[in-house]
Amino acid sequence: MAMIRTGLQKFANIISKGPGGILSRFVTSLAPTEKNAPETTKDVIACCNKLIEENKSRNFAIIHLLGKQWRVTDGDLLVVEGYWPPNIGDKIKLEKVLLAATKDFSLIGRPLVQPGLVNVTATIISKGLSHTRTHFKKKRRKQFMRINFQRAQQTMLRINSVEITNKINEPAKNIF
Repeated sequence: MAMIRTGLQKFANIISKGPGGILSRFVTSLAPTEKNAPETTKDVIACCNKLIEENKSRNFAIIHLLGKQWRVTDGDLLVVEGYWPPNIGDKIKLEKVLLAATKDFSLIGRPLVQPGLVNVTATIISKGLSHTRTHFKKKRRKQFMRINFQRAQQTMLRINSVEITNKINEPAKNIF
């Protein structure tokens, strides 16, 4: 028993040696030493506005369309199920943007990003029906079988552009 106590005491002495012990020295050694990060919200907004002007990286957005959320970038194809009124060749602007981002920063809406800040445009490529889905029902030993076939309407969209058009915290230039 005394041997166990001395072992625990040695272990406690090793851990608590010096200010804070090994554990706190380990945690502080992992902490970043550089303090270049902007500290105020004005600095963060200014940095983001500068990145918007430079427009170096590819933008992406998460949009809400027909009850679903889609992550889109320039040139993406979306296949949307269900009836949708636009015709082939129509160019549309997708207004419900939940999030817009680049490699360097993200703009998160609550629930939507402010109108006029992000511009997502798309073109209707085709409209048609989905592949045939088979619904087969059977009750064993009852001579009951039913086969139903179902095809849903589909609309295919091409995302033309995802642009962050205005600076953050400035009034929108062209909302409507």
